[in-house]
Amino acid sequence: LMHARALFILAIAVIPSFALAQTKVNRGMPLDQAGAVRIYNSVGTVRVTAWNRDSISIKGSIGKGDELHMGGTRQGVKLFVEGLDERNPAPANLDLMVPARAKVWVKTATATIDVQGVTGSLDLYIVGGEIHVSGNPADVNAEAIDGSIRIDGSPAWARAKSASGDVTFDGTSPDVTMSTVSGRISVNGKDFEKAKFESVTGSIRFAGTFAPGGLVNFDTHSGSIDLQIPSSSGADFDVVSIAGSIVNKLTSRRPGAGRYGRGAELITSNGQGGTSVVIRTFKGPVTLLKSN
Repeated sequence: LMHARALFILAIAVIPSFALAQTKVNRGMPLDQAGAVRIYNSVGTVRVTAWNRDSISIKGSIGKGDELHMGGTRQGVKLFVEGLDERNPAPANLDLMVPARAKVWVKTATATIDVQGVTGSLDLYIVGGEIHVSGNPADVNAEAIDGSIRIDGSPAWARAKSASGDVTFDGTSPDVTMSTVSGRISVNGKDFEKAKFESVTGSIRFAGTFAPGGLVNFDTHSGSIDLQIPSSSGADFDVVSIAGSIVNKLTSRRPGAGRYGRGAELITSNGQGGTSVVIRTFKGPVTLLKSN
């Protein structure tokens, strides 16, 4: 018992000072429904939720001695956290309510960004951490260095890019581009019309359907590409793997030898065709599957 008590006291002693010294914030400003919000928070969390009011509300906590600066007009608001120690900033956890049609810009170093229900434009950037978007924004531009990106919903236009983090999309969009270097790309949705999915060493997994007359590209260097679509989703496939393999369990056509004497190629159509699906990989395996 004495040993356990000593460990507990030691644990309390080494808790970072910012965990024991936080300042609560509760601020607000008027903002038009289509106004712009710019947020900068170095470390911590930024949660943005839409509401049907002509104003912005900010609640949460910042490091003791740090300052939350906020200003602007009804057309645009800017806010950022200024820390006492710029080299070792205390985490700030901000919970914002914004007009549903607001344009939201968030930039962080290492943080979690969570945006829900906003139907305006989203421009989100992290170095490390996680970006999560849910809802039907007009457009999404999300970028991470070491962080992951997840989009759940139906943006009219989406761009998601990460260096080493995973990129995930669950929903639908007529125009989407997703790329990563070493992370995984995972897509589960329907009616993709214009889409591009790219990786270098990371795998790409697609489960969904295509819109008639669309153009969808998959490209990787050494990562695997797995596509699973129903027989009713018409597509014309042009598949090339320079030094890798192709497994086709979607149609009756068998892959042939590659044009360079190695690898494999496949030209085939699913259903009535109509959507051009181009798959290119240097040495990653490609698998076409039929969903139930």
